[in-house]
Amino acid sequence: MTAATARTVTASLTAATPGEVGLAHARSYAAEHGNLAVTDRTRHNGHPLGSWLLRQRQRAADGRIEPVRITALNALDPHWNPSWPLAWQRAYHRARAATASGTLTSSERRWIRTQAQLWDSLSPAQQQLLAHLGMTGPATVPTQARTTARHYPPGEGLPHARAYATLHGHLAVSIHAHQDGFPLGRWLVQQRRKARSGQLSARTLQELTVLDPWWNPLWPFTWQRNYHVHRTLAAAGGPVPEVLRRWADRQITQWDRLHPHQQALLTTAASLLLRDTDGKSTRRVWRSGARSSA
Repeated sequence: MTAATARTVTASLTAATPGEVGLAHARSYAAEHGNLAVTDRTRHNGHPLGSWLLRQRQRAADGRIEPVRITALNALDPHWNPSWPLAWQRAYHRARAATASGTLTSSERRWIRTQAQLWDSLSPAQQQLLAHLGMTGPATVPTQARTTARHYPPGEGLPHARAYATLHGHLAVSIHAHQDGFPLGRWLVQQRRKARSGQLSARTLQELTVLDPWWNPLWPFTWQRNYHVHRTLAAAGGPVPEVLRRWADRQITQWDRLHPHQQALLTTAASLLLRDTDGKSTRRVWRSGARSSA
């Protein structure tokens, strides 16, 4: 964008509402870059576009965004508010730009190989995006042995992960969680980072996946934590905090935006997730891709 164009845009926004200002800058950014996968700190022509888009995503999650604004943002970037982590979306756009220009780095090549390995667990929309990189299906990529500095030896956490999974049935632990004095939460954070960058050993990846198929979900990890906390509390018949009850309600209203595997998890736990704090059913039932009220 030229300086003259920037001044024209700024002048046209003098009397605009904050929402209109943000949308205008989003439109300008998308015209230049082809997407809205910005970081929270991104500024565009002096405007805090990243934080503005973050608020729009939060409002969309709470059902407080105007439909006309969703339509406008979807027109600029259909995946401005993906159901998968935004970090994945940014990595995709970096890889696509580098592929187009023939300047792929080793890190970007590794990311692309990792997507081939994870192909079957990606959503159909992610698979469609990866088709632009020439990927049409899963591929078996040999895992190379790496010698990188680690805070914990790769196998040290596995016995503790097994012990935790045996007790709780999953590995959706908080970062501060300890198992028998071992910092399991921090160790698992490291393993997820390595898995997403293609640096996790095949043995560790396989063992963790056996313990919990969704130990490293494609969707935000906070979703997985909320799912297990809500399910545990509901199964125990105790009171479910209001914040988690609202979370469960949002899964109904946003069903079509969930990953198919998230839908499968919710369907399996329907009788628990839809229970009121007094133990009475809400009478709402999950359907495969839809919802209904009695």
